[in-house]
Amino acid sequence: MQRRASFSWAALAATAALLAACNGDDGPRPPSTLAATSATNITGAVGDLVSDPLVVKVTDDRGAALGGIVVTFAVAEGGGSVTPAVDTTDNTGVASTRWRLGGTAGQQRVSATVTGVTTQINFIAAAAAGAPANVAVQAGNNQSATAGSVVPTPPSVIVRDRFNNPVNATSVFFSVSSGGGSVTGAGATTNASGVATVGSWTLGANVGTNTLTALVVANGVTSNPVTFTANGTAGTAAGISAQTSTSITGTVGALVTPVPGIRVVDANGNPVAGANVTFTASTGSTVVGGTRTTNLQGVASPDGWQLGSTAATYTLSAAVGSLPPVVFSAVARPGAATSMVALAGNNQSATVGRTLPIDPAVRITDALGNPVSGIEVVFDVIDGGGSAVARRQTTDANGTATVGAWTLGETPGTNTLRATASGITVQPVLFTAQATPGTPASFSISAGNNQTATAGSVLPVAPSVVVRDNRGNPVSGVTVTFTASAGTLTGATPVTNAAGQATLGSWRLGNTAGVQTLTASISNVPSVTFTATATAGVAANVVVVGDSVAPNFPVNSFISPIPTARVVDANGNPVSGAAVTFESLDGTNTLVGATRTTGADGLAQLTSWRIGTAAGVYRLRVLVNGLTLTPDVTWRVTGTALAASQATALSLVTQPAVASAAVGSIPVVRVADQFNNPVQGVTVTFAVTGGTATIGASAATVTAVTDLNGLASAGSWVMDAGSGARTVTATVAGTILGSPIVFTATVP
Repeated sequence: MQRRASFSWAALAATAALLAACNGDDGPRPPSTLAATSATNITGAVGDLVSDPLVVKVTDDRGAALGGIVVTFAVAEGGGSVTPAVDTTDNTGVASTRWRLGGTAGQQRVSATVTGVTTQINFIAAAAAGAPANVAVQAGNNQSATAGSVVPTPPSVIVRDRFNNPVNATSVFFSVSSGGGSVTGAGATTNASGVATVGSWTLGANVGTNTLTALVVANGVTSNPVTFTANGTAGTAAGISAQTSTSITGTVGALVTPVPGIRVVDANGNPVAGANVTFTASTGSTVVGGTRTTNLQGVASPDGWQLGSTAATYTLSAAVGSLPPVVFSAVARPGAATSMVALAGNNQSATVGRTLPIDPAVRITDALGNPVSGIEVVFDVIDGGGSAVARRQTTDANGTATVGAWTLGETPGTNTLRATASGITVQPVLFTAQATPGTPASFSISAGNNQTATAGSVLPVAPSVVVRDNRGNPVSGVTVTFTASAGTLTGATPVTNAAGQATLGSWRLGNTAGVQTLTASISNVPSVTFTATATAGVAANVVVVGDSVAPNFPVNSFISPIPTARVVDANGNPVSGAAVTFESLDGTNTLVGATRTTGADGLAQLTSWRIGTAAGVYRLRVLVNGLTLTPDVTWRVTGTALAASQATALSLVTQPAVASAAVGSIPVVRVADQFNNPVQGVTVTFAVTGGTATIGASAATVTAVTDLNGLASAGSWVMDAGSGARTVTATVAGTILGSPIVFTATVP
């Protein structure tokens, strides 16, 4: 491609600045957009030069072409190359490069980028494989089968181009070249993977090598044609014989040399390849590769035969089908000493300065664990102080050597004794023992004292103690017993660890708020005591202090005792700081101090409660912020009437009448208190005070007592035979407003 004139961005900027000065423009603008002006989806063959250049255009944010801008072209996928890799736009904003595809078939990609422009242009090529260039075996070479039979794997080849990409749709011709035999499907075509496969290959009738040729029908293909080889094997086994001596001498645990072998022949004495041979070792010995197949010479051997670990005679039998087996025998000799192990006395524990109860001992054996006698062993103390006696010992018939005694050092901790022996590959042997502190002498709190938690909950820090001896050394292995005054414990009998520390599993406080204690004790040492403060939980219930049903009170009076509620948690502990509201449910009540906050005792009390003026039941309930009470917690009181203070007629005070007959409206009086509540039990006297008549049981005077509704009645009122007005006067006992009341009945 012919190069276009290019110039630097700085020159362009200077020119633009000059034009701006003349034209009033705001100067040159930086690149904003990168776009492809040639095809971005390309096809071609691997290794070929793409027919058309890759072209891009750079513009500013107003769409104006920008010259002098550097564009970078880079191969991003699939290999290949671009020339040039960097180009500068001409005065039309165009830059370009040429792309030679890489050698890998499939998708390939070249990217174009400009500094300052976020957009990247991608040119994508679908690269196809090239012309056939080489052919190779894919499968089915070097097989073996009975003469005259079909090989198990049909031979196949793979055809590739010069970049090693598989080539499809290529013709391949298969033909027998030696050994006789025949093929089916001789003409084959490569598939998408470049593979062509013959239909089948039947070997010739004679034992020996057979060959097959695969020819690619194309020019310039290397390694063409490809030759496959297959071996025609003999018939079934008819005889078996030993190839090595059947009487062998070896070392215990060692491999027998040479490895026993057998030869299998057919009925005509031809070696039988592929015969399955089973080698079986007697108990104690081990055969490696016990199942084998004879080779082309009819010979088979196991990978190895390892004799047992004890001196004895071992056998190995070789069997082929139902043929009589061949039996090999080997006498195993003992081996040399190779290893030393701890036999007794390791990982003991004793008080500092004491001799361990078990004397350390080692056992020396050969590689297979047979004991070796007569080996000198030296015991040396190498850590922790202390001493050993009779340090040099010789192994006995059991391969054992034992030190005279081992006394620990004076400092608690690990002591180490080393055992070494000349000529032993696995050494030294190290014995360790723990020098432990003396008996417990002191006992102290380590953690978990003076905690505070909700009653019934588990303390956040598990209480722990430390036990020490009279030298201040921590004492391990001591059982500590924890006992709580309240609540429940887990892991109440822990054992001190290496730091002398014993930690309780957990302490769940009792359900009652207040101070609770936990005692930790061990034998012969004064106990220690932990304290914990159990606080109330969240409000869970409200209980009435005293009776919730008060005795009867006169209306408009103050109730005593004053209603008091206690807010408690789920365990019945008083809850302080709870917001409590007393609320009237019936009638007109006057509450003072209806909103309260509970104190430390969980109590909240009204300042006062005055019931209303109407006789009847008054109820009060308590509400606690954040708590739903089902059913409501209530107080109940009955308001009773005050003393009688007024009387009224509840029947006609003036009415017509008929001579010698009862009046239509019998005199009735209602007695009430000052709030008009009916008053029961008040005496009312009815008397005929004008004219002649009878009331009640034919009397002139009737005494009645007011009922629950405050009513008293004359019972009856009957006129005499004359005419004129008749009167009945009702007088209420005491000083009563409205008493007496005069009832008048007039006979025309």
